[in-house]
Amino acid sequence: MAIHFSWHQGSLFLVFCFLGFLSFPADAALKKYQFDIQVKNVSRLCHAKPIVTVNGMFPGPTIYVREGDQVLVNVTNYAQYNASIHWHGLKQFRNGWADGPAYITQCPIKTGHSYTYNFQVMGQRGTLWGMHTFYG
Repeated sequence: MAIHFSWHQGSLFLVFCFLGFLSFPADAALKKYQFDIQVKNVSRLCHAKPIVTVNGMFPGPTIYVREGDQVLVNVTNYAQYNASIHWHGLKQFRNGWADGPAYITQCPIKTGHSYTYNFQVMGQRGTLWGMHTFYG
């Protein structure tokens, strides 16, 4: 005995398969980054000025993450002063003490030392504005 599907039943089956595919969330990834804080002389408008850079770049590198990803950013301070990083627009759930100015919300990263920022991206979408270092 043969089973026959109508066009309507076949279309309905494909729709359910597609919806089932969309309902499975993407696997969260572990994203690791290394940030080296350095002071470099940069020439702008014919004047050399020392600025804080991350991995020799100003502005610093882009971090690409998705909802649910775990982010580890190991920051090593090669500058001659203490430093810390503040993440603009990135919500730091359950670890707000590791987001901000030295001696206010976190201990500074001393010269020659490292600190690893560890957070999960939750409830955030779109392009977030970035970070800056506190230095001095």
